[in-house]
Amino acid sequence: MPDLSTHWDQLHGSERFRPRYPNDHVVRFLMANRTVLDSGIGNRFLDIGAGAGRHMRLASETGFEPYGVDTSLVGLRHTNQLIRDLRLSSRAVQASMLALPFADQSFAVVLSFGVFCYGTVDEMQRAIGEAQRVLAANGRMFAVLRSTDDYRFGRGERLAENTFRLNITETNECNTVQHFLCANDIPEYFKSFSQVGFEKTETSTANRTRVDSDWLITAKK
Repeated sequence: MPDLSTHWDQLHGSERFRPRYPNDHVVRFLMANRTVLDSGIGNRFLDIGAGAGRHMRLASETGFEPYGVDTSLVGLRHTNQLIRDLRLSSRAVQASMLALPFADQSFAVVLSFGVFCYGTVDEMQRAIGEAQRVLAANGRMFAVLRSTDDYRFGRGERLAENTFRLNITETNECNTVQHFLCANDIPEYFKSFSQVGFEKTETSTANRTRVDSDWLITAKK
C-alpha cells in the first residue's frame, strides 16, 4: 500500500490533478480577509497541501507573499516552476502537515484545502495545532474538511469513530485513511482559536447519486 506521498506523486503526474483555477470558496475567503494586509501582522500566506500551486498564485494576486508545503515532490516541482514563472521570492517545500518547518506566529493567513482529513483523528488535531502554532496573533485560517454527510463516509474499514480506510473505486482515494467531522466536532477541534465559524457546502454528482459534503471553517487566532 503506497504512503500518502507516493499516492499524491502518482496523481500529480497527471494534468487532471493539477487544476489551474482556485476554488471559489478560497477566493471568497481571501477577498474577505484582505484587511489582514493592513493589520500590522504582515502579508505571509501559507498553503498546507499546496498541490501544484493554484492557491499560492491566488494569494500572490491578492497581495500576499505565498509559501507552501506538500508531501508530494511531483506537485512541488510544478509549484516551484509556477513561483519562478511569476518571479516571486516565495518557496514551497516538502513537509508534513504534522511538522511545519516554520517558526511560531510567522504567517498572517493559513489555508488547508481538503488536507487535514487525510489521517486519523489524532493526526487531524495535531495538524490543526501546527497551523495554529505558525499563525500570527489575530491571523486567519481557512480549512475545508469532510463532513459525515459526504458519500465517502463509511465506505471502507472502520478504524475508529468517523475514521475509515476507504475501499471505494469511483475516486482516486482507495486505501487512504480519512477522518470525517460532524458539526459538534468543530468547536472542540478548533478550541485553541479565539473565534471559529463554519458553514457546509454540498454538491451532488453522478446523476445525484453521490454528495460531496464539506465544512468551510474560518478561524481567528
